[in-house]
Formats: sequence, C-alpha cells, structure tokens
Amino acid sequence: MSVTTASKASTSFNPIGNEEPVLRVYNSLTRSKDVFKTRKPKHIDWYNCGPTVYDSSHMGHARNYLTQDIIRRILRDYFGYNVNFVMNITDIDDKIILRAREKYLLDQTKSTHSTITPQLINDTKLAFTKFLHSKLIRSLPSPLTFNTQDDLEIFKIILEKDKNDTKFAEEARLKEEKFTLYLASLLKAHGAITKAEGQLNGSTEGDVVDLVDGTSDVLGPYYGETLGHTIKDPIAVSRTLALYWEDQFFADMAKLKILPPSFKPRVSEYVSEIVTFVEKIISNGFAYEAEGSVWFDVNKFDGSEGDGFRHDYAKLQPGSKGNKKLLDEGEGALTGSKGKRQAADFALWKAKSKPGEPAWPSPWGEGRPGWHIECSVMASAILGRGMDIHSGGVDLMFPHHDNELAQSEAYHGCEQWVNYFLHTGHLHIEGLKMSKSLKNFITIEEELSRNTARRLRLAFMLQTWNQKLDYSRGLIADTKAKEETFDNFFANVNARLAQAGSSSEGKHGLGEAEEAITNDLFNAQKEFHAALCDSFNTPTAIQILLDLIAKTNIYFSTKGRDSNLGVVVNIAEWITRMLWMFGLGEGAPPKNGIGWGIATVGGQEGLNGQDVSSQVEPWARSISSFRDSVRKLAMDKSLSPEQLSKQILSLSDKFRDEDAVNLGLQLDDGQGQDGGALWKIVDPLSLVAAREEKKRIAAEKLAKKEASAKAAEEKKRIQLEKGKVSPRDMFRPPHVQGLFTEWDEQGLPTKDAEGKEVSKNAVKKWQKEQKVQEKLHEAYLAWVKQ
Repeated sequence: MSVTTASKASTSFNPIGNEEPVLRVYNSLTRSKDVFKTRKPKHIDWYNCGPTVYDSSHMGHARNYLTQDIIRRILRDYFGYNVNFVMNITDIDDKIILRAREKYLLDQTKSTHSTITPQLINDTKLAFTKFLHSKLIRSLPSPLTFNTQDDLEIFKIILEKDKNDTKFAEEARLKEEKFTLYLASLLKAHGAITKAEGQLNGSTEGDVVDLVDGTSDVLGPYYGETLGHTIKDPIAVSRTLALYWEDQFFADMAKLKILPPSFKPRVSEYVSEIVTFVEKIISNGFAYEAEGSVWFDVNKFDGSEGDGFRHDYAKLQPGSKGNKKLLDEGEGALTGSKGKRQAADFALWKAKSKPGEPAWPSPWGEGRPGWHIECSVMASAILGRGMDIHSGGVDLMFPHHDNELAQSEAYHGCEQWVNYFLHTGHLHIEGLKMSKSLKNFITIEEELSRNTARRLRLAFMLQTWNQKLDYSRGLIADTKAKEETFDNFFANVNARLAQAGSSSEGKHGLGEAEEAITNDLFNAQKEFHAALCDSFNTPTAIQILLDLIAKTNIYFSTKGRDSNLGVVVNIAEWITRMLWMFGLGEGAPPKNGIGWGIATVGGQEGLNGQDVSSQVEPWARSISSFRDSVRKLAMDKSLSPEQLSKQILSLSDKFRDEDAVNLGLQLDDGQGQDGGALWKIVDPLSLVAAREEKKRIAAEKLAKKEASAKAAEEKKRIQLEKGKVSPRDMFRPPHVQGLFTEWDEQGLPTKDAEGKEVSKNAVKKWQKEQKVQEKLHEAYLAWVKQ
C-alpha cells in the first residue's frame, strides 16, 4: 500500500464547464437570490436580532442562531470575508417586565411567610378566580351554566366537560390555542389550594413554598397587577432577571458551538441614544408625541418623497399592512394606545403607564423604548448609516423588521438601510408548530441531553436554511446515519495510514483508478463551491461530501491493499477541512489533518481534558486480562494442541467482539497490510450499538430457527399420530362411525349406511386417500422400529 502523491492525476482532470459561479444569497427584500456584494471589499457588517432574555432558550432559538452561525462560518472560513457580527440583547421588554415583577413578588411572598395564613389562601383564591374568568371561561366555545358560585367547583365542572365531551374540547382549542395551558395552570393551582386549606393549623415554610409555586401561574399575574406599584426599584428587578437569562442563553450557545458575536449591545445601555434617535425622527416629520408616548406616523412615511426616491412601508411583507393581530403582538402586553392616530402607528417611546414599571427620563416624560426602535439605534450606533446583512427568524419580518426599516430610513433619510435581509425558516416538531400547548416545546438543554451539538448542527444543514425545518425522528435517524458514514470513513483512512509502509516498492501507484478518484475529488470541489454559491445550499454540499466518500470506499474495496493512500489522503483532508469549516469538528483539530473528533451528548468536550492514566486504565485492564487468559491456557497440560489452538482463537474472537468494542477499537480480521487485522479507533457507543444490533439479528434468526424446528416437530408428531391407523382400517369403525356397512378386501367402503352401493367417484377419492395413509403408516412403523 503506497503513499505516493496524486500530482500525475491532476494533469488529466477535465473541468465541469468554464464559468466560475458567484455567490448569490436569498434576500427577503427582493424575494430572490441576489449576487452578494459588500459595501467594503471582503468585509461584512452584519446585524442579527438577538434574544429577549426572560426564559429558557428553546429549539426555535437553536434554529435561528445555529443557522446564522453556519452561514457566518461559510462567509468567514470558506469565502474569506471579515465578518463584523453584531447581536443585540433585548433586556427592556414588556415580557421581561411582567416576568421579573411576578418572580420578585412571589419570591417576596415566600420569604415573608413562615406559615400558610388565611390571607395567603385568600390571595390564591382571588388569583384563581381572576385567571379562571379572564382566561378559561372567556375561551369556552359556548356558554356553560353553573349551579354553584364556588370557582374551584366551576373549574372542576369545566375540566370534567373537557374530558368527556370531545366536540367541546376540540372547539375550545380551535378558539384558543392556549386552552390546554390554561387548564394545566388552573389544575395545578386547584391542587395546591386544596392541599393548603388542610394545612392552615400546622404548616411550615416548605408548605408555603409549595403553595406559592403551585399557584404561581395564577398568583404571579394577580400580584403583578395588585402589588406591582410596591416595587421600589423596578429597573433593578428587571435587570436581575434579564442578566440571569442572558447568561443562560450564552451558555446554551456555547454548548451548541456557536461563535460569540463581535459586539453584543444591550438595550439598557443605549437608552440615551434611543431618546436622541427618536427626537430626530420627530424633527424629520415622521413621528409625533401624544400623552408622553411617541408614535411613528406610518401614513406620513409611506410614499413620502426622499432625495430622488420614495419611502415604502412594509417592504418585507406588504401583504401584512394593517394586520391588527401582528401589530398588537409587536407592541407588547403593557402598551396602551392613548393618542395614537392610526392603528398601524407603532410606539417609538412608551410612556410610563403604571407605578412599579421601569422607566427612564426623556423630553416626553418618564417611559421606556419601544421594541422596534431598539435594534435601529444599536445597529446605527455600531454600524453607521447602513449594513450589508440583517438577519433573524422569519416570524420577525412583520412588524418588527419592517418597522425597523421604516424608522431607520426615516432617521437616516436613506432609501435602503439594509442590503440583504436573511430570514431563517420556521421550526416545526414532527410536522407541528412548536408550542407548550401542544406539549412539543423543547428547550436547548433538554435536546442536548439526547443528541450532540454536532448532530443538531448537521440536522439543520440537511434542510434549506430559509425554508421550514421539520425537526423529526426521521431527520435525526437520517443525520445519525450520515454521521456514521463520516466516522467510518475517517476511521478507515486513519487505520490504513497507521499500518501503511513507508516504501512505495519502486512504483508510483498512479493508474487509471487513481486518476479517476482524483478527478472525482476535483469535480466534488467544484460542485461543492457551486452549492455554497447557491445561497449556502448546505443539503447539497453535505451530499457531495458523502458521494465522494462512497466513491472512495469503492476505490478501497477495488484496490484493497494496493490502494494509493496519497490520493485518499487528499480527499480525506479536504472533507475534514470542509466539515470543520461548517463548525462540525469537535475538540482539537486532528494532528494529521484527518477526522472531525468525537462528539458527546450535552455539548461538553470529549476525553481531551482527562489525564493520561484515566484514558489508559481501561486499555491496560483489558490487555492484562487477555494476557492472563492466554497464559492460563498455555500452562494447562491437559489440553491437546488442537484444543489449545481452538480455545486461543475463541479468546481472540471474544477480545475482538467484547473488550475491543467497549474500548472503541474496531478489528477487521484479514484486512491489514500484512494479512492481519486492520484496527480503527472509533466511537465506542457506535461499536456497542452495532454489536448489540448484530446480537439482536442473530437472536431473531435463532428464534426463527427454533420456531421452525418446533413447528416441523409438531407437524411430524401429528403425521405419526395419524399414521398409527392401518390403511385397511381407516374407513372402518372406530375411525369412521355410521357411514358405511360393507367394505372390500382392501378396506374400501362398498355400501353406505343405508346399504346402497357407493359411487365410483367416491371409491376413486378414497383410493387416493388410502395411498396417502399407506405412506403415513409406513413412516409410523419405521419410527416405531427405530
């Protein structure tokens, strides 16, 4: 097996066409794949909408940020751009304010109550009532009549109706998708209240915690509305919650191997810049103040004349103009509408509406920034009057990104603030939208307890980045199969390299097969480049790598020990570089340039950080045990040479199939250069899985064989039992009763029960049956004799 390089083969390479593909990117602004041109040579200014930090990161976040990371790596490490990647942290938002004050007040309740009090139970009941009527009863598909005033009992009636009336249950969820969540929150609170009522005369601090936690879904909003004004420092309360979830978010991103942003501005750090930004929009005539809030005037902006151009509103989703549901969701739960001139107008600055809400000073009074203005200000502060790329989830297109564009272009007086808008597609779980109400809501931490970060990244790469991604069991199974293909390829190449001789035996080793596989490499590289130029077509790019591996495996199987490892190394090194470029490598890069490391569940590093002894110990234990067993056999004088040889081979097979597998050592007998075993270091889990699958198949075959043998034995028993009867007696009593009255010498019936002659056709039929019985009887007699 030679290691000659493939320089000779390159001279016969025939290129696929002469036109060099250029990078085109799907641009949501134009709804087409546009040629990618940056404002500065080889430099990209990129703004990505970051998280609103108030809860755990979920698979929807993974879909967005993993996808952006893959594209960012392609642009940086494949196309060679310098990427200035800015991602904001939204730490001022209605969701954060609500969640923070609820948590603060619930924690305060737990810390100030050593026992359950009548007042605390009364609070939970009032909260239960408020939630029941404002959420659940309001969502009923049709009015229900209740013969009680007790809200705890009313809830039980609704719950029973939901369990027993299928039509009611379906209609309720069609009317309100959160109906199941409302039921779950009230059921949990109902149980906690009922339990607490029995503990009034003897409760502990732990019982208080159980009651507050059990009713938190209803008690939190109730306290937020009734006690929110008592919070002395609402900014600090919101900031504490936001910082906690920001840290959790970046911890999850690190586990997913997502590159950190170049800059991560927080909204709370840019409030003064936001005020200045809003002032200029007002002075430009595109916003107005009303009762302490500032609203963007959509009608004034849309169609207004610029410097040689006309402003357009809703460039991304013009069909969503005036969509009240989307507009209301964009404004937030705490935003009022006082002084707003048109329904489409959106808040640039929100006046402080209630005591206990965080607020900052402004020329229009205390308040806080609107959601959409935050990104415009931070992006402009860091990137200037425009940018190359703006990205985010497809759900942000309207109103968030359309409003961003409008207010930024109103501020800068420009026609186009963003050159390319990249929107990642929706994430569905097994064909359904991910939702807590559908019970298919998955956090990143939860998913990383089942699958590796590399598997998630590869799974996302197998579907187009800007289309809907269906995260399903089928996708994961397909991803695992492709992972194993890469693993086996690298293990095979490294094993052959480890056992290859350094001599070429005077042969260059570059024949037709080597020229063909080298041409396959060059063609794959060209096709791979074309795929990435086609708006980062990663599904095609990955398939190109897999196809090249398949061709290389065919080359190995054809050439065997005469394979030229030089041409194979070129292929393996290129595939390695491309996988690492995508962010699919694990641990430290391989020293020989071949391989992508071992991925582990949980997003943690593999064995790289362990000390040497902990890595060597299991190998030493297995080798020592094998050696002891061989010595024991060698010293056993009672064994013949044939017996000794047989038992040593059995020990060798056991080491190959059991000990070596557990260590991650794959031994392929007879495949080595010298005719010995070809050894490969692979993932122990995949080897164990393959071994168990092999055992399962063998067990199934054995079970089928035993079942067949048992069935054959039963058939034989039945035939022997039937063969006991002599052919001459088979139509006579006691074997046949009351059918015939006379028989001939052969035992065939001649007259029926009434004494009439039987038909010739009947006699012919019985003669055939008698011949069959003769064979059965002969077999029976032979069995008895044996």
